Amino acid sequence: MGTVSVRLTDGRTLQLDDTPVGSGAEKRVFLTRDKQFAVGFFFGHLADRRERVDRLTRIIATYNPTLGAKGDYWTPYFSWPLAMVEGASAVPQEFARRQQLVWPPLGVVTPVYRDAFYFRDRFGTRQEKEVKWFTGGKASHFVPQEEQGSLLTRLQVAVRLTRAIRRMHFAGLAHSDLSNKNVLVDPKGGDACVIDIDSLVVPGIAPPSVLGTPGYIAPEVLAGRAIPSIATDRHALAVLLYQLLLQRHPLQGTRVNSARSAEEDETLSMGARALFIEHPTDRSNPPAKPIRVPYTRLGPHLAPLFEKSFIHGLHAPAKRADAAEWEGALYRTMNMLAPSNSGRKWIVAGPGLHNACADSGERIAAPLPFARVFRDTGSAVVDEKLTFTLFHHLKLHTWHLRNGVSPNEHADRTPQAYVAQHGGKWWLVNVSHTPMHVVDGPRIGHNEQVELVGGLAIRGSDEVPGRILHIDFLR
Repeated sequence: MGTVSVRLTDGRTLQLDDTPVGSGAEKRVFLTRDKQFAVGFFFGHLADRRERVDRLTRIIATYNPTLGAKGDYWTPYFSWPLAMVEGASAVPQEFARRQQLVWPPLGVVTPVYRDAFYFRDRFGTRQEKEVKWFTGGKASHFVPQEEQGSLLTRLQVAVRLTRAIRRMHFAGLAHSDLSNKNVLVDPKGGDACVIDIDSLVVPGIAPPSVLGTPGYIAPEVLAGRAIPSIATDRHALAVLLYQLLLQRHPLQGTRVNSARSAEEDETLSMGARALFIEHPTDRSNPPAKPIRVPYTRLGPHLAPLFEKSFIHGLHAPAKRADAAEWEGALYRTMNMLAPSNSGRKWIVAGPGLHNACADSGERIAAPLPFARVFRDTGSAVVDEKLTFTLFHHLKLHTWHLRNGVSPNEHADRTPQAYVAQHGGKWWLVNVSHTPMHVVDGPRIGHNEQVELVGGLAIRGSDEVPGRILHIDFLR
């Protein structure tokens, strides 16, 4: 293996291994000698070169969330382009000819993927953790069990994914090709990273260069009524979340929409005649395998968003749930998680729910405390329609105890309190320096505790409006 020197548009020089480590539909990818960066060079023919250069220039600088005050926070969420290789003098001509690169050469520099986004399949082959490995299809049979994660870690993956897409959409950017190949996930560790950023849709500047990946293209795009946009990203995001959490595709049922060809049937089934496999009133597109875990088992916050995306918004893009809605619903769902009696499973638990693992049937170790959340406005106490399931060693943060706080990129992640089971009783311990109060009862100061009993009401702080937690038990 030899070395080739390439010059970036910002004047820096990188030393690359001259043998590609991968090749896609448009680019061949080479690693730097220090294995810190990857450079993807376009090969073959490139009809829209000027547009690509302009798009990349803006993505690298103007629209880059990894720059600025919050840059370090957002860097792990994306494989964001860092620099560009462009021009006849950027790489040796012989190297470009041998690799069949476009001429003059055009390439994009990105950081290499973190080690957490690789695994060894059952044959010992090193693979990138694309979503396709973890969605219940044939590929999942090659993934070791320890890499599959739990409901807790998959919800963590989903949070990171929705947070990244929310940030991208907030900047006015659409990915245009969100799919099981363009998102890396680590269900084992609860991590996610959005990749293939260089084809982002920049409204008014850079139109989409691809329609998307089959199975994730929005119905209106397949039907020829729209082009990729933030609205079509929302469809792809909902598909990815459904697959990650439920291990099946939401639209791939048994209904045949065309007998003339498989291609036409696929286009209609994912496009103009797409139908949710769990549609509550139209049962004409059932899945090939019986559903063991319906989407409703994910709880009262996620289920309505799946309905919003695959029933009300499937053919009405304006009605789809956006990334911020998904992020909030995922937070609220994670606040309802509790470990099973054995500690091996995580369960969405709360009043009126099954309070058992949908796969194994394992139940929570009842009686288990939970908190109903109320907001005290000063003139009235309002039910927020939220519950927090409380379990041994659970840490409580500001977003549990105060109104208007979300566990997003701005949140203080210092624990404020924790829950413990000791001596057959349940306790809440305040580890913050902000006093809590039992309503009509004592103050809970720093390192002080209160026994959690049914009917107890705890005010998280003296703020108005303030949050009050009403304690009850799951039986």
